[in-house]
Amino acid sequence: MPRNPLRRLSVALRLTEAYQPAVQAPPTPTTATSINLFLNSSKANFLKDVKEDPAKAAETWTVVMGNEAGDLDTIASSIAYSWILSEVHKKPAIPLIQVERPDLNLRAENLYALKLAGLSDTQEELLTLTEENPKAQVVAVVDHHADEGLYPDASPRTISPCGSCSSHVGALCPPEIPAELATLLLTAILTDTDGLKPGGKATQVDRDSALFLAPKSTIANRIPPPSALSPIDHPNPDALYEAQTIKDLTKTLEEKKSDVSHLNALDLLRRDYKEYSHKLGWATGQPTIKAGLSTVPSPLKAWATEGRLEKEGVEWMQRRGLTILGVLTSYHDAKKNVVGQKKKDKGKHKREMAWIILEEPVLAKTANDGLTSEGLGRRLWKGLEASKEIDVKVHKKISLKGGKLPGNSKARVTAPLLKDILENSASAPPTEASKTEEAKNEVPSAQDS
Repeated sequence: MPRNPLRRLSVALRLTEAYQPAVQAPPTPTTATSINLFLNSSKANFLKDVKEDPAKAAETWTVVMGNEAGDLDTIASSIAYSWILSEVHKKPAIPLIQVERPDLNLRAENLYALKLAGLSDTQEELLTLTEENPKAQVVAVVDHHADEGLYPDASPRTISPCGSCSSHVGALCPPEIPAELATLLLTAILTDTDGLKPGGKATQVDRDSALFLAPKSTIANRIPPPSALSPIDHPNPDALYEAQTIKDLTKTLEEKKSDVSHLNALDLLRRDYKEYSHKLGWATGQPTIKAGLSTVPSPLKAWATEGRLEKEGVEWMQRRGLTILGVLTSYHDAKKNVVGQKKKDKGKHKREMAWIILEEPVLAKTANDGLTSEGLGRRLWKGLEASKEIDVKVHKKISLKGGKLPGNSKARVTAPLLKDILENSASAPPTEASKTEEAKNEVPSAQDS
């Protein structure tokens, strides 16, 4: 069964431009300073044309979307690329944010950045899945991850590793862009690269794009001009990182991103969520199951105990039709700072992972293939334990006795790893003798990174 290309692109965290039912006439021209006006007019025209003539509109409009996690990089890239198509190339385009409208409020850093870019408090300018659920053909790709060789005929097809997809989109912008748009892209780059921190995720692509955007942004008057930051005769690749305004903006964005204390367990599962379909080629009939991954910037002990993860996790799985749900936590444990450590230090970086596997009656009929929750659990546990990328340890303080949850890792446990474990026929389930109650009922934790 072929995969939905849009879902595949979303999983890969790439920005995808795709045709979708909507407008037959270019949107109303915007002023050079109003992204708000561009988004409002594009959305109004798009929805009007979809309603009046979906078939014709499908041939006219381009919908630009990123992954379904709805992070700041995704939103900024989608808005900016749709603006480039509409205003520079004169092709009707609109950004689609792949979350339901209520979920826009789950990311405080997004709300802050959108406010800086001039959007309203309600974000009514944005098109979400609540208003439109697209089925589309991929025509262009802008991606900051490794090239998987997909969609070779896409144009443009900009794929190369860097810290933020917004850096690639920024490089596509014309010399004159709205200050609000430059600000939005800049905030996404700073969020993804820890403020362009040297030795971190930032590449030269990120630094060049940020240096292009900063003087055009709404904070330009608080940043030294490029000639002063990095003179031609004495270039400084870390000039923006060292600027106090950039440090302050990065700190604010990080604080807003990290503070999820106001969100409940279900909110956290929805906040940064991605979904995958896996074809089990090793099983009779080669069935396809759905797996979801929720990334949470807070330790399990803060929100997942006393049955909350089991209750809300199962509710979310049933709502999404999932067989497997993985919860990945990534946080800094400030409580364990060593003596003499400065207050500004974040503490040790830690990761955890918990998994819930639900029993599917139809799949369970072929239990000899390991399609029960117990069989899938054994395959998953074995794959995690065998991976060279991770170092699994049983969680010492959390036990989810009602579900099947192995745990997380020192290094990152990514979608490709889950794909290999579930789909690879070589990853045969372990024997009955290898099953342990500890593996079934305990939550492994990450090592300090």
